[in-house]
Amino acid sequence: MEREGAPGRLWAEIDLEAIRRNVRTLRRRAAGARLMAVVKADAYGHGALPVARAALEAGADSLAVATLAEGAELRGGGVRAPVLVFGNLLPGELKEAGRLRLEVTVHSLAGARLVASLPGLRAHLEVDTGMNRWGVGPEEAGEARRVLGERLVGVYTHLSCADSDPEFTREQLRRFDRVLGAHPFGGVLVHAANSAGTLWYPQARYDRVRPGVALYGLHPRGDAGDPADEDLRPALTLKSYVAGIRRLRAGECVSYGATFRAERTMWVATVPVGYADGYRRALSGRGVALIRGRRRRLLGRVTMDACVFEADGGVEVGDEVVLLGEQGEERVGAEELGRLGGTINYEVTTGLNPRRVERRYVSGV
Repeated sequence: MEREGAPGRLWAEIDLEAIRRNVRTLRRRAAGARLMAVVKADAYGHGALPVARAALEAGADSLAVATLAEGAELRGGGVRAPVLVFGNLLPGELKEAGRLRLEVTVHSLAGARLVASLPGLRAHLEVDTGMNRWGVGPEEAGEARRVLGERLVGVYTHLSCADSDPEFTREQLRRFDRVLGAHPFGGVLVHAANSAGTLWYPQARYDRVRPGVALYGLHPRGDAGDPADEDLRPALTLKSYVAGIRRLRAGECVSYGATFRAERTMWVATVPVGYADGYRRALSGRGVALIRGRRRRLLGRVTMDACVFEADGGVEVGDEVVLLGEQGEERVGAEELGRLGGTINYEVTTGLNPRRVERRYVSGV
């Protein structure tokens, strides 16, 4: 098959219309709450600036990132919407956040005092209701609110088990509601719902929801569930091509360690994708790809730059290979790759190496 003018060895097609559609779906599910689009980690591997613009076009009113650098990238790209930084920032970073008009998160009483001492900062207070990672304890929330005064524009908590433990999630929300009821948080935005909270817990929606993984058409359960069940459309398709074909005789081996040995004569295809690209080594002997509309087993170990797949049935050099996404009637979802590789869909997409995996943006495929 001729590949002249085709993309390089490995590329990701990002469907921005799928992003817009998912935002509209999540806004409907949010039932009137505003939507903060979480675009941290380079929009979960999809590309922060194009995704941020698409999400805002579809009705998101604000964005969230994890680090100062991620917020600076959005501002450098011309994004003017409110941007919240979830992570803990050092004093010098807080000053830069103020210059960039980024909203910051306060995680402690000391952090509240520091933010209150610096000019121009707008802050959200995170209350820890059981995640035990970031955030002030419920007993400190009132004092932190007092210290922040007019700097405070939002208060939130983070649900740790909304994808897996309804009772613990309800308990977190009860703890959060007790804090909200005990202190004067009127006039500030209240938010708690991640993707799972947005979809499955109406009581978690408050003033604003902040979905992440669902924006990208990925299921909140990580290694289980079908996004279509929640009316979500995956936005990322990972593609490569057949770079070589060879015939194995019975008894011949494939890749490092000779972990696969052919039991019969068969054809195999070498595909230029490996763990340096973010295609996990844990998929060795377990992964699957789509070639000519058929599911093909990954044979042997994933190497740094290449893998070998089954290729019986007329496969040719140059044929398109779909490592993640749809081809014909078949699909390999990020949830499936997560299960096969012992991880979750979040890591499948965020792990793609942007220096080696070209992003190509489309609107409707």
